[in-house]
Amino acid sequence: MNLVLNFLLQNWQRLGMQSFGEPAGLTAVVATPRFQASAHLIFFVLTAGNPKPILVVKVPRLPGDTGRLDREAENLRAVHAVRPGGFDSIPKVMAYEDYLDNRLLVETALAFPTMRPSVVRHQPEVCVEALFKWLLDLHMASARPNSENDNWFQRLAQQPLIELENWLPVTSSEKSLFDRTRESAAMLTDSALPLVVEHGDLSSPNILIDEQNQIGVVDWELAEPAGVPVVDLIFFLTYVAFSRRNACKTAEYLSAFTEAFFGQKAWAVPHLLRYCEAMQISPAALRPLFLLCWAGYVAGLVQRLKQHEDPDQKLSTDQVNWLRSNRFYILWKFSIAHVSDLAF
Repeated sequence: MNLVLNFLLQNWQRLGMQSFGEPAGLTAVVATPRFQASAHLIFFVLTAGNPKPILVVKVPRLPGDTGRLDREAENLRAVHAVRPGGFDSIPKVMAYEDYLDNRLLVETALAFPTMRPSVVRHQPEVCVEALFKWLLDLHMASARPNSENDNWFQRLAQQPLIELENWLPVTSSEKSLFDRTRESAAMLTDSALPLVVEHGDLSSPNILIDEQNQIGVVDWELAEPAGVPVVDLIFFLTYVAFSRRNACKTAEYLSAFTEAFFGQKAWAVPHLLRYCEAMQISPAALRPLFLLCWAGYVAGLVQRLKQHEDPDQKLSTDQVNWLRSNRFYILWKFSIAHVSDLAF
């Protein structure tokens, strides 16, 4: 904690922090995320007499392990560059520097509450509309024709599947997962899709919502500045589905997922269709994008597990068992098995 406060005190003027007031009386509260792939310690910086943080500082758990921070800093700068003035709803990079053998990422804090599952259960329609409006604003501002990015399909659709298949001891049923996902994704090669800023993990605790239903979004290390459209909305609507049903077991996750996207009464589908209309995307692209959403997220989970290991080494038995029991891997399998029942 002294590391963070000392850095800020010594560099307050140089970094142009005067708009936050005087640095005397700064304090910091540290958070240590417990999820398996977490790579950072997070410090919330407060001023005397103010219960809301003004800055967030991220430091690698392991000295020198800066890859994820490098990516977050780069992504945040890229996001704010898509339009003049950037976005008040997204943290801004105030500093990204080495200090006493540590790398520090200093961001502005978004000081309002998390869109927790209980918040979604209390007002699901409000949460969906607020996030939909925010996401559409970001994607319309950042949209670029995929024709301007020659390797987009290889980068966003092919490479994640190749890496995941190389890391897994693939069973015959898993081979079908990969084959059918590739077959579906191939439909996108001739599509005039816009590429957009893709957050990559649009769920709690990364979404914030205030009393006026204004949205803030944090944790951009998984983002793609030229990513796939609609998958952020699919991921968010899945989070809403889980929250609405207070799901915590595999059967409950699958039931909520089915209710949202499969069958004639699928409640989430109208939101996907109006997104496609606004972004001028053919509804025919929804199925391959839906399957890519889950395959890509699973590949990202494995990338994070492998971040400190030999990239050519297969997953360990424990890692494979963890992955195959992960709810997002299960959603991918379920989607492939029931693709004909999707309501789009």
